[in-house]
Amino acid sequence: MNFQQCRYVLTIAETGSFSQAAKQLFVTQPNLSTSIKELEEELGVQLFTRSNTGAKLTEDGFDFIKYARRILGEVDLLEERYRSHFKKSFTVASHHYDFLSLPLTRIAAQFEDDYQECQLIETTTKKILESVAKFESDLGIIYLDDDNRHILERSLAQQELTFTSLGDFPTRIFLRRNHPLANRSAISPKDLKGYPQARFRQEKTGLNFDEDPLEVKDGQNVIYTNDRGTMMNILCASDAYASGLGIVNSFIKDQIVLIPLEDSPSHTLGIVTSQKKKKKTEITETFIQFVKESLAEHC
Repeated sequence: MNFQQCRYVLTIAETGSFSQAAKQLFVTQPNLSTSIKELEEELGVQLFTRSNTGAKLTEDGFDFIKYARRILGEVDLLEERYRSHFKKSFTVASHHYDFLSLPLTRIAAQFEDDYQECQLIETTTKKILESVAKFESDLGIIYLDDDNRHILERSLAQQELTFTSLGDFPTRIFLRRNHPLANRSAISPKDLKGYPQARFRQEKTGLNFDEDPLEVKDGQNVIYTNDRGTMMNILCASDAYASGLGIVNSFIKDQIVLIPLEDSPSHTLGIVTSQKKKKKTEITETFIQFVKESLAEHC
């Protein structure tokens, strides 16, 4: 099976005719029919039912084009990526961290002559690791602690990824400015009893891939989101609290307070890169340096 055969199937399905598809594809009808027959024999299924009125997809044919459209869509994107007018792209996959906005905008400005696209994808731990392993992202940013370190280090090794520390940070509690606990200099786990917790949703993998440092207590009300902006809106509109590393550099600081959690264990924030990429690119090295500068006041 090849990409050309996939395109043949899609064109026949769209036109409903081998003869019309051959005209659109600029091939002879016998050659088109032979190519489809070879594909059907290779797959062991019949893709079309032929008749005097045209060609219709079989049930297997409908299944085939679902996958073919996805594959050809990615091929089209790849071809577009390497056309002469297209510049390179730089992608970071990360947990939901406020402090990455400034490094990303600095990178976009400094490398604008060579890089057309710079993007930050805030997503789940599992997807961050997969994205870096599949080279969809240039690097990832996650944290390790005593609860997740063993599992994440095993997952990093299995996917041939490297974790490089950016520093250790304690847990902080995120609250709206007029929250009943907002005036505390420090907060204990007991103080949080009775308040709902706002958390970022992770996949149910059976592994501890949580982004939030605090666990959910038995019977506790939880509000889940996958978006950092929604998280801040939830905190500002309720008595819910969130937990994190408390590394905030933007206007969000005007809307919430960050209070240390008593006796909090430290969490190691770090960069995830692929071991298969032996050398970091200039833009990756520069971005990491900008991140370190952004973190400097919090270390």
